[in-house]
Amino acid sequence: MKDRDAHRTMRRRVLASLGAGALATLGFEQTAHAAAPKLETVATFDDDFRLVGIGVSKQGRVFATAPSSVKRSRYSMVEVDPDTGALTPFPDESWNVFKPDEDGAHQWISLQALWVDEHDHLWALDSSLPSVDQTRQPPKLVEFDLATRKIVRQFDYGKLVTPKDSLNDIRVDHTHGFAYISNAANQGGVVATNLRSGASRLLLAGDRSSVSDPAQHLIFRDQPARKLDGSVLVLQTDGIALSPERKWLYYRPLTDHHYWRIETAALIDDTLPAQALAQRVQYLGDGALTGGLIMSPAGVLYGGDLEKRTVVGFDVIERDGKPALREHTLVGKHRELSWADGFAYSKGYLYIADSHLHETNFFNGYPREGKFAIFRVRLPNQPTHSLAG
Repeated sequence: MKDRDAHRTMRRRVLASLGAGALATLGFEQTAHAAAPKLETVATFDDDFRLVGIGVSKQGRVFATAPSSVKRSRYSMVEVDPDTGALTPFPDESWNVFKPDEDGAHQWISLQALWVDEHDHLWALDSSLPSVDQTRQPPKLVEFDLATRKIVRQFDYGKLVTPKDSLNDIRVDHTHGFAYISNAANQGGVVATNLRSGASRLLLAGDRSSVSDPAQHLIFRDQPARKLDGSVLVLQTDGIALSPERKWLYYRPLTDHHYWRIETAALIDDTLPAQALAQRVQYLGDGALTGGLIMSPAGVLYGGDLEKRTVVGFDVIERDGKPALREHTLVGKHRELSWADGFAYSKGYLYIADSHLHETNFFNGYPREGKFAIFRVRLPNQPTHSLAG
């Protein structure tokens, strides 16, 4: 009876069924790029589940994370039931109970990001916390078979990164057999994990492309954003995205406006010296200050403009003989859209996690308003952008 009551307290009103086409529609500004798609609300959450990451399966199953870097939510990862609105802890209740005196292999310490691959396997990135003993509760990457809810593989990063690092986002490349993870703290960089051998390397740490430009900042009310301790917010390598052909990894620090990419062939080449690897990085120019990134099957890069509270897209083009980005607005300003930072793609829809981080995690953020929410928009039909890779 107690378990049933606990689940009832975690139920959220899903504003409409994912498969019924009756999702609540929110209007927003039209853009010059195309007729603006409808922003649809999938689910909302109260303060006992502080949403950050999302993953969506081919069948439309929706998963969400609530990291514990500021405050521990009731659950760290849930599956949102599209029919009943219930939140079911994933993979089970035990994983979602933090046990500080036990090892971290079968519990979530601070679950950050999700990714669903082409095999419909769910990958969960647990960043751990600097406050715990990371020799016993290290950062980890866990692969689940969604058909069985069972673990397929698990990778441990305790010997690769330190408590000063912060593993942030994950993309899986089955073409080459690697996973790529961004490091948003310390000297930044990208972790490349060989999915066959389990070997991992931290690459491009301290590179100009991995470390936020000190001359640029995330701006709130004409002032640089500040952490809860009052210091200026600096986040290194944050958003990452794989191109449709898995030829390029796109990435950027959060607190500047620069965009970069590098060939995956260079990242996985363990014979390439660090200096030679750095020379393979391509600068794509400046654009909206985005956090999380995702690239659609058509090769359009998407992210949330965190300063303007919109969702933007980037076409990969050639300018003066060099690769560049052409920016357009996908979702304009709307009272319900606050901090679009997590993304997933399924069945032609772009799913958006609105985590309100600028209201909960910053010293000089905005007043707390609205609920944490998952939205979605149907992406327009687009020709494939071959330059995206």
